[in-house]
Amino acid sequence: MSKRLFLTVCLMASPAFALDSIGTVTARLGPSELSWNVLRTEDGTAMVQVNDIGPLTMIDLHATGDGDVYVGLVFQGDPAADVPPAGITIDMRPQGAAGPAWKSDGAANAPQIRFERLELEGGGRMEASFTAVLCQDDARTSCETVEGRIDTDLGVP
Repeated sequence: MSKRLFLTVCLMASPAFALDSIGTVTARLGPSELSWNVLRTEDGTAMVQVNDIGPLTMIDLHATGDGDVYVGLVFQGDPAADVPPAGITIDMRPQGAAGPAWKSDGAANAPQIRFERLELEGGGRMEASFTAVLCQDDARTSCETVEGRIDTDLGVP
């Protein structure tokens, strides 16, 4: 069962469980224009996690729509729009779990991200564009350049 179908069945079976979109991720991978929603449940749990671990701050963003997308950012110290992340990971599964995974890990060039806005206060907000070379997980010689945009609340309590 696909993740999207599973999520739909869960939502139909539990009418008190509601999901709200708090943002979007869009990208062009090859000829495909892709779009995903960053979701939050009624209890405030979001598909975005911001974690401070010692001197590092990690932002993990998951979104669903045209398959799934994951963006992981690692900052040394406090994140800010003018501070480049120390690490960036981008993974896409445009066809969901059954299709190929496109990953930035192991690609010839590291992903790049440009923040127009990155705030952790007052719930948090991220507005950014990114460029990355993504390679198919099962065929590392099959790579594509992806360009995209993130526009989402961060759901920070």
